[in-house]
Order: sequence, then C-alpha cells, then structure tokens
Amino acid sequence: MINIRVYDGQITKNFNIKEFKCRANGEVLLNEDVISHIVRLQKFREWYGRTMKINSGYRTTTYNSKIGGAPKSKHMQGIATDFALPLKEFSGYSQDRKNEFLDNVKEKWYQLCEEDGVQGGVGFYDTFIHLDSRTDRQAFWNMRNK
Repeated sequence: MINIRVYDGQITKNFNIKEFKCRANGEVLLNEDVISHIVRLQKFREWYGRTMKINSGYRTTTYNSKIGGAPKSKHMQGIATDFALPLKEFSGYSQDRKNEFLDNVKEKWYQLCEEDGVQGGVGFYDTFIHLDSRTDRQAFWNMRNK
C-alpha cells in the first residue's frame, strides 16, 4: 500500500497559496521568503479580526508591468499582498476613526515585521491596503483620495 499525501495549498489557517497566484496566468512563487510573508500575514489576520480578501499577491514581471506596478514591486518576489479594505465597515467611520484604523494597521504590520527581522512596507489606497515584507528599508505611502 502506498501512502500519498496530496498538498492542498493551505499555508496557514486562513490563507491558501491559491490566493496569492498571479492573476494573469496562475503562476505561484513559493519559497522561504514567500512562506514567511504569508505566516506574517496570518499573525496580522489574527490581530485584524476580519476576513482578508486578497486582491493581489505574486505578479510576474510581465503582468506587473502591464498593470502599471512599480518597477521594483515586491509583488514580483511574492512578498507583497494587497487586500480589500472592509469598505462597508470603513465607510461608516468618521475621518478620525479612519485615520486611527489605518495608523493601527501600519503600526501592527511594522511591529510584526520587526519581530521577524524585516523592515516592511505599507501602502494605503481607496479600496485596498498593501503590505510587504521588504528587507532593505521601512516604507510607507498613502495614495488615498477619499
């Protein structure tokens, strides 16, 4: 009798590798840095206390260029994730509460990155949040218009 275990792609309790595949062709990058990034996202998810709908994970160089991604995007290394803002909940917040929410997200991500010996990047957009596990320097940008 042969005992074969089929890998189902579940990386952590809440994240499956399928969520991080390139939207253009379904390619997935899987290495130690990617796994560490997803494990860090799981820690963030447990603190965040909400579902995280992944909009973008790994991107091929071609796809990243096609959608206007940054030329050195961490998505091409598989260590960046964009996830949808909880818009229904978020839209009900006062401006002060929105700022507090986003500041808390940024500070928590930086804390988790620091604990794991990476710098981390955070970007805010109108409909999503970008989190990455960069190692060279901490980064932050706010592209929100609302």
